[in-house]
Amino acid sequence: MDLYRGRSHSSLCDHQFLLIFYIICVLSTHITTNLLHMSHMNEEYKEGDHESFIRYLFSQDPKPKSSITLQSPPSDPTVHPGLHIFQELLMIFVDGLKFIYGDERGKVDINLLQKEDLDKMRCYFESFGYIANVYIFDTIFEYQFKHPNLFKNKELIRPHHLLHDFYYEIFGAENRVFRLSFDTIN
Repeated sequence: MDLYRGRSHSSLCDHQFLLIFYIICVLSTHITTNLLHMSHMNEEYKEGDHESFIRYLFSQDPKPKSSITLQSPPSDPTVHPGLHIFQELLMIFVDGLKFIYGDERGKVDINLLQKEDLDKMRCYFESFGYIANVYIFDTIFEYQFKHPNLFKNKELIRPHHLLHDFYYEIFGAENRVFRLSFDTIN
């Protein structure tokens, strides 16, 4: 065994490695912190209620993908996080439809919505980091059953369920079915 000031060569290398590793960790933390600080310098913060957010978001063209950061009020600890996020996104989607395509009373005839209208809604959702999946089944023969419906049957929700497991369905004219679900942009 080689000794260097009372330590084995292997022990000295281990200490040098740990010191170098520590220095790298400190430097990377410092660099990451500065980059995060710099990335937040150009952010614009908007405060307000749900209605003012809907006006802000839908009164202009969709912003670039993932350029808006949503902050939601804390959910009830007894509510599954995926369900909470789904409910918030569903409310934004419905109110966005009302804002853009609603009549003077805010009512939307879903049967009149075109593919372009739904594509525009998808772009709005992409602007804050979510994918809005809208499936349209024109006839009952095209309809694809999906079970369980966790939004309707909340007692079936388990801890492993994710945002994309939740969906909402609405029936239009002539048995036309619209299914809406959400997912995050990776």
